[in-house]
Amino acid sequence: MNLSMTSRGFTWLFLALTAFSFSVRAEPVEQKDPQVMISALSTMLVDKLNAQRAELEKSPKMVREFAQQNVLPYVDTEKMARYAMGKYWRSATDEQKKAFSDEFTTTLIRSYSQSLLKLNISSVKVTGMTEEKPGRVTVSSNVLQADGNSSDVVYRAYLDKKSAKWMIYDVTVEGISMLLNYRKVYIADISRRGLQAVIDDMKEKNQSFLNSAA
Repeated sequence: MNLSMTSRGFTWLFLALTAFSFSVRAEPVEQKDPQVMISALSTMLVDKLNAQRAELEKSPKMVREFAQQNVLPYVDTEKMARYAMGKYWRSATDEQKKAFSDEFTTTLIRSYSQSLLKLNISSVKVTGMTEEKPGRVTVSSNVLQADGNSSDVVYRAYLDKKSAKWMIYDVTVEGISMLLNYRKVYIADISRRGLQAVIDDMKEKNQSFLNSAA
């Protein structure tokens, strides 16, 4: 399964959140306003990431713990998993839904840990927000790398009515949706091999990462 583009997309998804994850005891960032949330988190990104780059490169466990404790609370991975499975979510058993969601989340963390530290970011600037419909927005940003290259990155977020918090569920890099790309890949793979085979394959690939981060 070729997930190079989605891996890159998920890295950008975490860029807006990583700064907070490197400051475990920092004050929690408010999730009442999606633009303010992403902007506040992005402000701390460059210094924190570059300051701990060498340490993080040596410790998959540290990257995994940061993601689990301080990044994933801002990302609705279950919603992403449901979308990625498409029509197969409806016919899946409760056990398969949970297994796929769990392995999908670990796949995201694995992709993040393998690609994040390759990036050398100079700045992240939030440029605006657009309401798609009540309770759903897109937050635009521009990410500038040290080599001078820049990327337009758009985050999609929705308001969770139960928690009254904004949650991120997709990121678009230069017009390419990470979540849509995941959906195309997984639906094609499930159609070809079956859901359980895909779940088993995800577990196998994730296990070596979990062992290295143990």
